[in-house]
Amino acid sequence: MLGNFLKLAFLATALPTTAMAGQCGYDYCWGAVGIGPGGAWGYSVGQWSEDDAINAMQSECGWDCNNVRTFYNTCGAMAEGYTGNWGFGWGGSRAIAEDNALGYCYQNGDGCQVKVWACSP
Repeated sequence: MLGNFLKLAFLATALPTTAMAGQCGYDYCWGAVGIGPGGAWGYSVGQWSEDDAINAMQSECGWDCNNVRTFYNTCGAMAEGYTGNWGFGWGGSRAIAEDNALGYCYQNGDGCQVKVWACSP
């Protein structure tokens, strides 16, 4: 009897629960942003893995995004300029991610504008 109680007590503390995990129901809530030729763009949030985030983003992008970045439990953004220059940024809010993306984009050229952003809780 005591053995069964100990097994149940162990299982109750060892199994992950939503209360123990991130807002997505697991520790890492992956997201991805991407841009591509001809104005292609896509994003995904709340994914189980980095691969899932990339696949969901590429599906939205029509598999045309060739500049892709991932992030988890934060926000990500991509900016693009006139000459194909681009930048990725991440941060705790949309504004921070966008500012970082614009900063990296301007290091490589002019005319930068945020093309896509997303926040994964």
